[in-house]
Amino acid sequence: MKKILEWTYLWMLPLLVVVSMSGCSDDDNVSPLAEPVPLKMTLNSTDLVMGEVLEITFDVTGTEEGRKAMNEDLNIRLSATTDKGAVDQLVFDDFPSVVTLNKGESTKKVQIPVKKEGLNKERSVEISAFARGYRMAGALQIVTVSDYHYSKVSLKNNADNTVKEGQTFVLVASVNTTLKDDLTITIIPKAGEEERYENLPSELVIPAGANSIESEPVTMKKDVNTTEDEELTLDLATVPLMSRYPLQATKLTIMKIDIHKNMGSEVRDERWLYEDADQLFVSPKNESAIKTWGQTNYIVMKEGDPHPNSGKVLPEGKWKFFRAYEFHKIASCLTAKESNDKTYVSNEYPLGFADQNTAAVETAGSVDNAKYAWVTDEGYLRMISLKERTPGNNGTKDFGTSAFYSCKFMRGNVNSPTWASSNIRIYPGMRIETRARIRGAENSGMLPGIWLQGNEQVGGDSQWNVWPDFGEIDVMENNTKHGNLSYRRSAEQTFHIGNIAPGTGGSRHWNPTIAVTDIAGTIDQFQIYWMEWVDNQTVRMGVNGKTTITITEEQAKLNGARWPFTDKVNSEGLYYILTMMFLGKQAPNYPSMEMSYLTARNMLKNNPNALIPRMEIDWVRFYIDDTYSDHDMPYRKDLILY
Repeated sequence: MKKILEWTYLWMLPLLVVVSMSGCSDDDNVSPLAEPVPLKMTLNSTDLVMGEVLEITFDVTGTEEGRKAMNEDLNIRLSATTDKGAVDQLVFDDFPSVVTLNKGESTKKVQIPVKKEGLNKERSVEISAFARGYRMAGALQIVTVSDYHYSKVSLKNNADNTVKEGQTFVLVASVNTTLKDDLTITIIPKAGEEERYENLPSELVIPAGANSIESEPVTMKKDVNTTEDEELTLDLATVPLMSRYPLQATKLTIMKIDIHKNMGSEVRDERWLYEDADQLFVSPKNESAIKTWGQTNYIVMKEGDPHPNSGKVLPEGKWKFFRAYEFHKIASCLTAKESNDKTYVSNEYPLGFADQNTAAVETAGSVDNAKYAWVTDEGYLRMISLKERTPGNNGTKDFGTSAFYSCKFMRGNVNSPTWASSNIRIYPGMRIETRARIRGAENSGMLPGIWLQGNEQVGGDSQWNVWPDFGEIDVMENNTKHGNLSYRRSAEQTFHIGNIAPGTGGSRHWNPTIAVTDIAGTIDQFQIYWMEWVDNQTVRMGVNGKTTITITEEQAKLNGARWPFTDKVNSEGLYYILTMMFLGKQAPNYPSMEMSYLTARNMLKNNPNALIPRMEIDWVRFYIDDTYSDHDMPYRKDLILY
């Protein structure tokens, strides 16, 4: 169900609360401050309807010495705007133009009534605050303002609304407020589609005092007589029909994925590797948490289990399971991360990764993974890029983006093997598979990528630590503005290998490349991009069930290159990288990138097909064969992230 970003999202635009300051003096009754005190903005509600009141509170949060009051008057100038102009009087009554947090005060509240009539739809509104020279927590928040508190029915942890035959799903009825009385929503399958389901409820009742209710698991029945995907519809209605909580939508569309359809070519169909690539890999220690999360389609995997190899395209019994990043939305796979400007803390940062905020990545934009990447409710790592002023490791840029690494071991740094990101040793005898899709990126000017580089670059031998001498493997790159449409809608796979003379390959070197145009038009669907470090003489890559490119040490030497892919040259192994980079190091010109990170997150939760450039990673799986050795090198063996 691919829907283009609808114009209805144009009203999901910023409501800006602009803060400025004036005046400054010392006072014996107020503790003198070496620097402006940190502030915090909080809202009384993020869901408001006509006649309700938005209350904004500004607090002085204090310093290391304790809570402090203001030592100067701070004039907070409030404005409510969109790109079409001011909306302060359109949405609110008596919207103040200035609120002053006076010298000596530690808190200030302002109450802003929502209009009592005239609103006719649900709007997502940005509340942002800015105080020049002041750090403010919670400075950007999303508020829903509407005529009613709307109800909706959705699939739990499944924004794509896709369900394979034989799998189960859970319906969730919800309202964005606590109910004062019971709300009944009826559910009726479209005529002729009744037999597609098992255990489909005829209604869901949200009880008074709650704001949501879940169904029991519903099964999408298998049908051996069908071989095509099918779009199904559930008709929804509130009881009574004219409820105080009207439905956002009176139909719920579900795409039934047929498991009996004919296999596509080896390069286009992931079923050559996995009968069901959606099935989660789960470690024994995480199984109970996975059940609590609400997942039922999983298999418990242990180190040494054979690769599923459902299409028999891999050597039988060669590859055995080792580790995985599955991006489960559970506590043991997540960690907290503060944004670069210290205004936002994400609790959805993937444990086992770190920020790839190098100068090569931070060209037109800065990496801020707290804002521009997160593990979704569905269990994907979503990485986006937006036009939003962002400080970074290489200065402040006009764009914010996301980039990660793992397995980066730094020679000479004794702490490196203890970091959470140092959790796998990538050496010969290893196969790495990444299930990913690219969405909203065509013509954006972004360059999504999955790649590896040699760890010798960090603290390594001077004969090998200059790019591309240490070696680079681009498992997937998507040139979103390529002049050839097939290239633009597919992936390229490339090797970068240095010349015989060290340090001379920066402008010209051996880089064998393959354009995998056979998958053109399908990169917005999940594909499995993989790399095998076969041994010290051979590396190969592929997509789904097909090997697309293989290079050897002998070929490298014949092309005037040195071979870096050995555990002697890269004694610390390779490291793994995921990036949303800027094509040609240039700033994109793509209107749908011009929004805040919170608006983008909210938009993607409601419309997974929105035109926001992004790469979504379902999982990364590591397999080894009998030749693999970690060489007794230290790493975080205790971290099990699946």
